[in-house]
Amino acid sequence: MELIDIELSEFTRRSRSVVLTHSAAGLARGLEYGERVLLHTGSEYRAAVVADIDFDLEDTHYRLVLGGVVPAELAIERAGSPVASTSGRVSVHDVADMLARSGAGHRIPMQRRSAQRLLFDR
Repeated sequence: MELIDIELSEFTRRSRSVVLTHSAAGLARGLEYGERVLLHTGSEYRAAVVADIDFDLEDTHYRLVLGGVVPAELAIERAGSPVASTSGRVSVHDVADMLARSGAGHRIPMQRRSAQRLLFDR
């Protein structure tokens, strides 16, 4: 799992989405659509998913959807070991699980019902 150092503004934290360029992130390889990454934002680690990829002549731009805060020891463990799913793809169940764990489902009733239905109707 890729670990990316980045500064997040309060607006970015509230909007739960950030755009970064390949060159600014200092990545050794390109990210895949749906790939899960970890963001190191100074004092905390956050989960994120690559939601969009755009190209121009100079660089590649990634839009990441921010997930919840990840405990430091878990983030270091994840960044140091390969992800269980080597395809880098995120399934509907992964997204539902992330929504349920992030607390987003508690803030928006429709998301909560959808996440619970996806998690428990496997």
